[in-house]
Formats: sequence, structure tokens, C-alpha cells
Amino acid sequence: MSLCRAGSLPAALLSSGAASHRLNGCCHRSLHAIAARPRRRDHLRSISGRRAYTTEPKDADIAVLGGGLTGLSAAYYLAKKLPSTANITLYESSDRLGGWIKTDRVPVDVGGKQGVVLFERGARSLTSLAGNTFRYDDLVLYDLALDLGLKISSPGSKPRYIYYPDHLVTMPPFAPFADFLREPLFLQSFGAGLALAFNTLRRRQLPAQDYSVAEWLYKITNSRKAVGTLASAMMHGIYGGDINKLSARSVLDRIYWGWYLPNPGFHARPMPMPEKEILEALGKDKEIQKLALSPKNALLDFGESGMETLPRAMADALRSQPNVTIKTGEDVWGLTYDQKIKKIEIASSKSSEQPQRFDKVISTLSSQDTASLAPYKLRAFSKAHSVSIMRVNLWFPQENLKPPGLGYLIPNTVAPETNPEHALGVFFDSDVQVRSADEPAGTKLFVLMGGHYYDEPGAKIPSEDEAIIQARSLLERHLGIPRDAPCHAVAGLAKNCIPQHNVGHQDLLRDAHRELCTHFEGRLAVAGGSYGRIGAIASLRAGYDAALSTKSGLENTGLEYLNQLQDFAVVPIEKIPVRRFK
Repeated sequence: MSLCRAGSLPAALLSSGAASHRLNGCCHRSLHAIAARPRRRDHLRSISGRRAYTTEPKDADIAVLGGGLTGLSAAYYLAKKLPSTANITLYESSDRLGGWIKTDRVPVDVGGKQGVVLFERGARSLTSLAGNTFRYDDLVLYDLALDLGLKISSPGSKPRYIYYPDHLVTMPPFAPFADFLREPLFLQSFGAGLALAFNTLRRRQLPAQDYSVAEWLYKITNSRKAVGTLASAMMHGIYGGDINKLSARSVLDRIYWGWYLPNPGFHARPMPMPEKEILEALGKDKEIQKLALSPKNALLDFGESGMETLPRAMADALRSQPNVTIKTGEDVWGLTYDQKIKKIEIASSKSSEQPQRFDKVISTLSSQDTASLAPYKLRAFSKAHSVSIMRVNLWFPQENLKPPGLGYLIPNTVAPETNPEHALGVFFDSDVQVRSADEPAGTKLFVLMGGHYYDEPGAKIPSEDEAIIQARSLLERHLGIPRDAPCHAVAGLAKNCIPQHNVGHQDLLRDAHRELCTHFEGRLAVAGGSYGRIGAIASLRAGYDAALSTKSGLENTGLEYLNQLQDFAVVPIEKIPVRRFK
């Protein structure tokens, strides 16, 4: 296989008054205090909780559904980790790979300026996770970059804003001191900060109930509006979601779990067990360490090459492998499991005469799309929900039409008349992206609209032309850019693009795990934002995890991690060579 470049840690269990939820539904032990004892992790547990037999994928035929970042990453690491006798087939319904990651180079001729402007139609950057000791998804990115010869850039640190109540408010650390004494956003937060400080002195137990983000933050701060403003802005930028519906346990990650974890002191850090495992697997690589420790800010990208550089490089590497087949323009219609021969039959738009059979199928499609492939057997996934986002890219020949920075997010606490377009945020792409030699100077903006707002009764999703008009009205109201100012604009709807991890999400996944085991005996696995963290860098990690899980046995569903949600490793900082501590 040519897809490559030329100590035991103590475990900690979360202190909790709630029962741990095992996938077999029969384990109800409470977790008390830190236990410094080694844990051995079974690669697979059956529904009964007993150790199940696994089938090695040595000569397996494996299908990956979906050619986005997760699917490409899964196929890439399957090809890298499995013997060359394994055959890998990647299905993608569209005529291109990369999913929502798409970089367009658009010819412009506006206001006497001509050239080619780079428009990112999806994610415009990756989170660097610099300083984050609770997640190590970035190690997969660095591993890929080293394998594929990609150069990663880190844009400089710039101001961020929140629009509240009717103007832009600069966020720390760039906010001037005077703003803390006059801005309603900060003044409303003082009481919440005092309540939070007081509550940190009280004993905290993990609740059995899954709270919404809004309810959980109220419980720890005694504040709704101030904290709700900040939280809804953040969730608009990440999920396009409603904090009154999103699950705190599922989406707040280290903020939520960190509230309940015992403090290990200055010389150690708590982390989920899967993070400890990837730290041990990739964190020992000296080249990865070098990239992880290089000076960087919060964001990463690929410079003037654009974000689509990454999926293109993975696709090119896969095409060079003799045991990998890529099928674009082929829509998968259904999955049928033959228990006698332990294979899944795929019915697709091009397989009517000879359906394909596989030993393992990994779906990186959304929950709803996965459910549609076996609607009577995957009922749990059909209960999940995703939101749609309207994306508008605009380029103005005039420079400096907005304040310097990364952009601003819009919370759901602003008055409706200040945001009738249901905008979620505006990103200042011309301040972040590297301008190529053939791109003229100007102001480049990216407007996000919709999300959970489009789910409201009576809400109308605009056409692309209507979306451009709405975006220009918003920019005039918020930034003072005249709506008739010359510009080049394009719009597009990303339908059902962001999974919503609403209250009860983890219970839904536990039900889905049981269905995958019952009806497919684990031969169908899932990976991606519907089933774990969302975001571009999380997608790479999800594909990596799916490949390693498949390597350990064909019967893994990809949801076994739910067994470890309350298990944490306490790791000395000297054992974390991919983070800076000085």
C-alpha cells in the first residue's frame, strides 16, 4: 500500500449521579471519582453485552456511500490500513467529489475591475484546535497533509463580532475596555458571570436528563438573555440551530463535560477515551508533532489554492490505487442484507441488472438518507433532522466596505425587524482568504441565511435571486453597503446540509445501533456529522475512525463510542506532545 509518506495512560471515570447508558441497555453502574486504572476496550460488543466474534477484513469487499470529506477520508484510510487484497468501492450520487466543500473560481467584470475571484461555497476554513486538549481531530488533517504533500496555512488572528442589538459588537480579546462598560451584550453578562463563578464552588453531578443548550446554560448561570445571546450566535455559526432544541450534552462538548469533570490539576488534562487512543496512534509521529506545534491561530486553510484542494488530493490518491473503485453519478437506492452469506446488496441507479454485494458498507450519508435505504429496518435514523442553509457570495470592487475581521454572527435575540432575512452570520472572506495574482482587490463577503429559521411555520425559502436581494438588504442595514452598489453575487441552497443534534440525540443513536446490529449484524456502519461531531475537520476524523473500526472487525456499527461517553483519561501534559503548554 503506497498511501503513506517517506506509555499506558491512566483512565478517569466521570463523577456522576446519573446512570451510564450502555448500548446493551443493561448496565446501570454509577461513576464515582477518578479511577486510575487501565481499561481494555473491546472492539465490539453485541446487543447482549457479551463479547462478539469479529470477522477480519483481509479479503473483504467494502463500499463507502458518499463522496464528501467523511467518505473520502474513510476510503483513504481503508486503502491505507487494509491489505491490498481488500477491495474498496466509493459511491457518490453527484458528478463530483468533495460534498459541501466546493471552491469556485468566478470571472468578474464589475466597476472597471476584471479578474477571477475565488468563492468558497462551503466551509472556508478548518478549526486548528490549537490549545484544545479535549479533541485531536487535527492530527488526522496533519497526517493527510503529510501523505498528500499539502501546505496548510493559518490566517492571522482577526476581530470577530456579534450583531447585537442593532450594531456590531467586537468580541474579546479585541474588544476595547470601554465596550465592557457600555455595550448591553457585556453589561447583561456580568450577572451571569457572577452566578457561574458561584456555581463553580458547588458540587456538580452529571444530570440524567438531556437538557437543551438554553436550559443547561440557564441552570449554571441563572441567565437566559445574556448567555442565550452569546450561545445562539455561536450555534448559528456552527449548527445553524436553535439553542432551545439542540442538546447540550451532544453539542457543547468540552464545555459540558468539563463542567462535571474533576479538576486534575495543572500537570494533567482530562480527555475522552477515543481522544487518548488517537493521541497514542498519531501523536507519536514526529512530523505530525511538528505540524501540530507550529505557531498557528484558530483557523487553517490551503491559501490561494482553496478548500477544495483537500478533497481533490484525496480523490487523486484513491484513483491511483488498483483496489479502489470510484463511482460518481451513481445514486444508491437501497440496501438488503443476506444473513446466510453475510453480505449487503446495494441497489443503485446503475445496478439494475447486476446488484453489487459487499462484506461491509459504510454510510457517510445523513441519517435521513441512510434511513431511506432501508426504511423498515432503520426507523431511528428517520427521526433525525437536518437544516438547510442559503449561501450568498458577494464581491464588490470597492475595498474596505466593512470593519476588519473574520465576520459576525447574529443571535436569535435580536429584534425581528433587524433580521427579517433570517440571516445567521456574515463572513469577511476578503480579510481571511489569500488573494491570488489574478484576483482583483475588493470586498468579498459570504452571507449565511436560514437554518432553523426555515423550519418555522410559514417560513419561505427564497429563490437564489431572492436570496441575493435579501443579502444585499441585510448588508445595507448592518454594514451600510448600498443595496445598489455594483457587485458580483451568486447564491445557492445547501439543502439539509447540517445535522441537528437535538435533545435526545444520543438515545436516538443508541436505538439506531440496535437496529444496525439486529437487521444488518453490524455489517452496515455509519460515519459523519449525523452521528458524531460536525464540521470539516470532524468529518476527516470520522472517516479515519470508520476505517480503523472496520479494520478491527466487519461487525462494528460506528456507534460503539456511545459506550465510552462517560469514560475519560487523565493524561499528564508531558504525554501530550502535540499541544503547547507554555
